[in-house]
Amino acid sequence: MGDNIYDYVMTYSYNKLEETARTFRRLGEAYNSASDGPSVAPGISRQLFLVADTLEECMTIQSANINISVKSADKNFIKELKGKCIINGIRIKNTRLITGSNGKHQIILMARSVGRGCISIRRLLSVIACCSNTGYYSDNMNRTIINEEFHQYVFVEEDRFRILSGVSRINKGKERYNGDNFLMSHPDCGKAIAAIADGMGCGKRAFIESRMVIELIENCIKAGFDEKAALELVNSAYIAGGGMGNPVTVDMSIIDCQTAYMHCIKLGAVSTFIKRESCVEIIKSTTLPIGVLEKVDYDCTTKKLYDGDYVVMVSDGILDNFPCINKEEQMADVISSISVREPNAMAAHILKQSLRCHNNKPSDDCTVMVIGLFDTYRK
Repeated sequence: MGDNIYDYVMTYSYNKLEETARTFRRLGEAYNSASDGPSVAPGISRQLFLVADTLEECMTIQSANINISVKSADKNFIKELKGKCIINGIRIKNTRLITGSNGKHQIILMARSVGRGCISIRRLLSVIACCSNTGYYSDNMNRTIINEEFHQYVFVEEDRFRILSGVSRINKGKERYNGDNFLMSHPDCGKAIAAIADGMGCGKRAFIESRMVIELIENCIKAGFDEKAALELVNSAYIAGGGMGNPVTVDMSIIDCQTAYMHCIKLGAVSTFIKRESCVEIIKSTTLPIGVLEKVDYDCTTKKLYDGDYVVMVSDGILDNFPCINKEEQMADVISSISVREPNAMAAHILKQSLRCHNNKPSDDCTVMVIGLFDTYRK
C-alpha cells in the first residue's frame, strides 16, 4: 500500500508543479502582450520563462513538499464497507484515509470486480456513501469501471456548503465589447472563488485588460497560490507589462465550502452586499485598483455566511445607474425586496431595477453576480 500512496502523492506533486510552471509562463506572456512599446517587459518575461523552465525540470524529480496526513481508515468502517462491497460484486483492499491541508478527506483504496465482467464505479461510490456520514465524489482521474484486476481509486469528500451562482450583464450603449470580465471557479481546494475585473472605461481595450487580469488570477489560484499572493503577482505583471495608467478594479470573494467563511478582497472595487432573508449587509472599500501602485493596495474583510445567504457583487456601472447620493443604500433596498431565490433570476432582477433608474440606458458596462450558499447537512 505504501507504493500506492507514494504514487498518489507524487502525482499530486507533479500536477501542482505543472500548474505553477504554466502560471509563470502565462505571466511571462502577459508582460510581452501587455506592452505596446519598449519597456522592461522582455527582460522580466525572460526571467519568468526561466522560472517556468526550472519548475518543469523539478517535475521530473517530483520534489514538492505536500502537507497531507495518511492513515488507515476506521476498522468498523472498513468492515462494513468490505461487506457491502462484496454484496455488490466488488472486492476492496488497502483502504486508507487522507486528510489534506484544507481538512478535506479522501478515501484511497484498491478495488476489483468479483468474478468476470465490469462494474460501474457509481456502484462503489453509492456503497461508500451508504457507509459514511458524509458524501464523496469520484476523483476525475479514476477509471469509470471496475474490472477483474485491482486498480487504485480515489474518492473525495464533498463540500458541506453547495454554491449556486448567477450572472447578468449588459454593455454600455452599442459597444461590442464589455469592459467587465468575471470569474466563478471551484478549484480543487474546497473553496469557491468569484471575481469581477472592471477595465477603465469601456470598449475593446477595457475588455482586453480586464480579461487578462481575470485569467491570470484564475491561473495563479489553480496553481496553488493563495489569493493575496496571486494579486501581488498579477499586479506586478500588469504594471511591468505597460498597464500603469490603465487601472483595473478587482472584486473577489473567496468562500470556504466547509466552514462558510468568506474573504472579501477589494482593489478599487465598489461595495459587496450580503443578503440574509430581508436584511442586507454592505461591505465597503476605499482601495486603489490594480495598475496604480507597485505594491498592491487591497482590503480584506472576513464574514461568516449561513445557509440561505446570498452574496451580491456588482461592477460600478450598476451603482452609477442610481441617481441618488446614497447609491449603496438604494441598492440594498433593491436587494432586500427580492422574493425570488434562484441566483440567475436575482441577478437579472437587480440589473433590470438598476437600468430602470437610468431610463433603461446603462451609464457604463454593467455586471451583477449573485452567489447563493446552501448547507447540505441541513435536513
